[in-house]
Amino acid sequence: MPRIDHESRKRRIVAESLKLFATRGFPKVNFGMIAQACGVSRTMLYLYFKDKRAIFNEAIDLVTGKIRATYEECAAMAAGAEAKIRRISTAVFATLFDNRDYICVIADVLTNYRRKGAVPVERVRAHTEGLVLVLRRLVAEGVERGELRATVNPDRAAAVLYSQFEAVALRMAVTGNADLAASVEAMDEIMLALRS
Repeated sequence: MPRIDHESRKRRIVAESLKLFATRGFPKVNFGMIAQACGVSRTMLYLYFKDKRAIFNEAIDLVTGKIRATYEECAAMAAGAEAKIRRISTAVFATLFDNRDYICVIADVLTNYRRKGAVPVERVRAHTEGLVLVLRRLVAEGVERGELRATVNPDRAAAVLYSQFEAVALRMAVTGNADLAASVEAMDEIMLALRS
């Protein structure tokens, strides 16, 4: 009997669910639809996820896990702070664009939760704080090494840099007109303004 790759099946369930969430809207999708799209029974689906919110949480973990791996790798590079920030920015933007459907579904679901007064703020915050802290550390390092202006406030600069990722995600979800090259250029302009 062939061995079942449970992690692969779980990822497939998440991918198929996200397609349904993107086309039908999160509230209108039920476990029966997800099971049918995945070619498994509802009972089998419950072995992997207790409800569709658990699938959504797995999707957030998937995308943010990719982003986290990217920025941790970039932050560990042997380069100056400005080069690391630029590399992180380019890599995070690329990850956002590669996962456009996930980003749109995440924005839609969070909006629905917000309407109901049940936004999973802590879960979202946990996924964003790491990147903000890395950006803050790199800005402080750049100021200390003289790569960035001595008057740059690392907390505010990190917030501005991070806001560019949020802006791209919002444009993807709302208007669909986010552009990778323009996003990278905007980040380059911010870095130019921070430079010594």
